[in-house]
Amino acid sequence: MFGTPYKEFMANEMRINVCSIESKLNEPFFSNFKIIAVDAIEKYIDAIKAFEAKGEVRDLYSGVDNEAEELIRSHYCSLSDEIEDEEVLQVFDALRHSFSCYAYNGLHQLYTRQENEAWHPKVTLIDRLEPNDINTLDSTIKIYRGCDVGEFDNNSYGQAWTTSLDVAKDFAFRHYQSQPWFKEEKRIVVETIYSRDHLLFSDQSIEFEVVVDTKKLINVKKHT
Repeated sequence: MFGTPYKEFMANEMRINVCSIESKLNEPFFSNFKIIAVDAIEKYIDAIKAFEAKGEVRDLYSGVDNEAEELIRSHYCSLSDEIEDEEVLQVFDALRHSFSCYAYNGLHQLYTRQENEAWHPKVTLIDRLEPNDINTLDSTIKIYRGCDVGEFDNNSYGQAWTTSLDVAKDFAFRHYQSQPWFKEEKRIVVETIYSRDHLLFSDQSIEFEVVVDTKKLINVKKHT
């Protein structure tokens, strides 16, 4: 679907699971827009690479879009004027959001500003994300995750956990109540003890988030 340079940029620089995009673009409702989406993504990547090649330091406080952000924004606006299908437009908006975040401040912005309530490209960290506040945590910590019971049954968890039980309960039972797939009886909170040395990211300022290497998770149990 994507040329090799584009797949490699998404996988290696943006840490995007390219299959998460390809599977969405291959869904039947999107069939008439797949080529348009592939073209849009490749345009966005070309703009980001051209901006980065200049070696300019990203100005995070000016309030003015850099040239890659501007291209992504204007391209999306032109698409939104032509597309009437809301489900299709939501996919293009998710792509706009993800690539704009990366254009603004690289992988840190892309990961920390992911949309959680609707579809978005799946980002998987494999290296420690800087800056972080991992060093403020104890050497071993108790962490929690609000999730579907299927994650527990299949021993297959996402990377985002939290050091706050209350936050985990919110993600389990409150944040997604408006989603059509939400079933409270299938929502749980899980917990485990985890080593600070294996953390890939931490931000204890708002949702007390920690990002784990899921291969290092052991003895996960339901919180009771």
